[in-house]
Amino acid sequence: MKCLVVSSFAVLTCMAARAQSPTDFSAIEAKLKSCETAHVDADGSAHCQIAAFSAADKQLNVVYGNITAHFKKPGPDHEADNDEIVKRLVAAERAWVVFRDAQCNYMSTVALHAPLEGYEYHACRYAMTKERIKVLTAPDAPQNQR
Repeated sequence: MKCLVVSSFAVLTCMAARAQSPTDFSAIEAKLKSCETAHVDADGSAHCQIAAFSAADKQLNVVYGNITAHFKKPGPDHEADNDEIVKRLVAAERAWVVFRDAQCNYMSTVALHAPLEGYEYHACRYAMTKERIKVLTAPDAPQNQR
């Protein structure tokens, strides 16, 4: 079973890298559904959620990297405020990661001490990561307003 979960993880990660848009989760969702169909037990489903989260987290890192790279780019478009924007983005992302993990730890208490607690935790991390990507890529995001 571990081989199947590992291969599902590899496929999910590759699919995330090939997505058309950072907010396109269709490939991840399809692989998640397939994985959960193949692994109906709590541990297997939790591993499927971990793989989905890892793929979404990879997409988030690309989005975050693109934003910071844009503001660190030297040249005539490099504004004096760019360093401050990057500093604040880094602080926000660090705080968001702590919040996401704490929130998901709390949300997973719906299955406290039950076999599905891990599933709930990882499903929450996946959902919150998808939402964070949408926030960072939204037209009204601070970097898109400059």
